[in-house]
Amino acid sequence: MLFGASVAFAWLELTAILFEMALVLLASVAGGVLYHLAYYEVFPPVDGFLGIGVVGAVLHLFIAKLQGLYDAPVLAGLDRRWSRLLCGWLLVVLLLTLFIFLLKAGAGVSRGSMLSFGLVGAAALILGRATLQRPLQRALDRGTLATRPAIVVGTLEELSRLRATDLLRKYGLTEVARITLPDPLDQRAPDSGDPQFIDGAIRLVRESRAEEIVLAISWDQQDRIGAVCEQLRASPLPVHLLPDHTTERFLSMPIVATGPLPTVEMQRAPLSAFERICKRTFDLVVASGLLVVLLPVLIAAAIMIRLDSSGPILFRQRRNGFDGKSFSILKFRTMHVIEDGNVVEQARPGDPRITRIGKHMRRHSIDELPQLVNVVRGEMSLVGPRPHAIAHDDKFSKLIASYAFRQHVKPGITGLAQVNGLRGPTPRVEDMRLRVERDLAYIKGWSFMLDLRIILQTFGELLWGRAH
Repeated sequence: MLFGASVAFAWLELTAILFEMALVLLASVAGGVLYHLAYYEVFPPVDGFLGIGVVGAVLHLFIAKLQGLYDAPVLAGLDRRWSRLLCGWLLVVLLLTLFIFLLKAGAGVSRGSMLSFGLVGAAALILGRATLQRPLQRALDRGTLATRPAIVVGTLEELSRLRATDLLRKYGLTEVARITLPDPLDQRAPDSGDPQFIDGAIRLVRESRAEEIVLAISWDQQDRIGAVCEQLRASPLPVHLLPDHTTERFLSMPIVATGPLPTVEMQRAPLSAFERICKRTFDLVVASGLLVVLLPVLIAAAIMIRLDSSGPILFRQRRNGFDGKSFSILKFRTMHVIEDGNVVEQARPGDPRITRIGKHMRRHSIDELPQLVNVVRGEMSLVGPRPHAIAHDDKFSKLIASYAFRQHVKPGITGLAQVNGLRGPTPRVEDMRLRVERDLAYIKGWSFMLDLRIILQTFGELLWGRAH
């Protein structure tokens, strides 16, 4: 059985790296061959696909390593990062595509085979991770996952909170012995500096197979920590201080190197720098492609607007975007009026201000298509909280305390609130509060898979022609 015997943490990373590199290589060959068999009905030469697979495997290695996807807790499924895995893989495929087609390095590689490679590779990586996680979790539960053996030295208060399983899961250490420091308030107990106590502790360290010593002492006992460390200098083993019950909560947060000394990230940005790169790359590629594909629709819509009523083809209105920065949102004009002042009346069903062609365009969300230009400009994203008129932002930000949190990410053409039926006018504060709750849930739980699900749901709603 895989990992049935004792397995060292040190081998996990190398095993996972080699395993996933092999998966990427096989996915490249399988994706290319399957595409050619299905589309051309011929078995292609695999040399080109092997070369792409090798480059893709190396790119995946570096990107996954930067994301910490080979850390033991992640491999064992204790720290799930499926969205990061898929984001990283998307970046690999996009980089490969740019390299091949912009530099004309792969004349025999088609776009279809690259798409097939991307889909097969994503499925293979997910299944591969799931395959690794089950035996690793069983090994953790059974204690057969060999880690660095350590002796724990600490106070009774801290040791009572520290279980051997916690030491294994949180720090990758196996406890081989435990030494309880005497209580300094107990006059009957020897002082921690007692030669007999120190000699006994050092002897236990030498007789055990421990590779390091860890201290479980409250961080407010600085003098005692210093004294114990000084006494343990008689042992050549490294000594590490574990977080106490107070600081553990803070040290579990990301440590950011903002200067000579690191800081604890108490509130992270909704998306990390890498996640923003992935989301922006996806937005740019998809929005640009949709603008090209939908160009006939855009031209036809512009002509119909011009013939139906007087006025500009495009409707521009100031909206607040990421971090409250205003921009001009683009929409096809569907009304006889253009409002962008301190008072903006929301459109309602049967509104006489809506033009004849505007009624049909709003039903199928065709009026929103020019916002793909906003996405390409970087002012919006495909998925995110819908931006409201600045007049509405000013109104609801005073009535809903968490309203401004919606601007922690870029606004979107569609969002979690919209695919859950929260679209159209919001005449009551409660209607807007429900929409804000969905927007905040999206920001807090963002993942690449969530974006894909929202986009697919949006396409489904467009096919049914649900009104704004």
